[in-house]
Amino acid sequence: LFFKLVFAGVRSQDQVSQTPPSLTVSEGKTATLHCNYTASNFYSLHWYIQRPNRSPENVMILFSDPMKVSQFSGSLDKVKSSGVFNVSNSQAEDSATYYCAVEAQCLKAVRGPDRNTEWS
Repeated sequence: LFFKLVFAGVRSQDQVSQTPPSLTVSEGKTATLHCNYTASNFYSLHWYIQRPNRSPENVMILFSDPMKVSQFSGSLDKVKSSGVFNVSNSQAEDSATYYCAVEAQCLKAVRGPDRNTEWS
């Protein structure tokens, strides 16, 4: 039994890309997805799954440490600005669209007494 995984990047002002763009995996095997990003104020990397006719659901948020949730596992390399997401023991119900997204910290403008704007 074979099934297909499709990947779609979520974009904002920061750049996010995923590879491969689609992947066919044999049942019981591991699918590996890669996400590369450019974010000046990186905070976390999110992985979403959207099954057919359903809303996307967040399955993982990576801050620094590797994580495993059910058959999903992920890791983050902040130095290389990249993340890896694995679907182990793949089943037909894992056939879906997978998204990676970057969460960046917002900078807050603060007005100083001399009316110059500072960023914190």
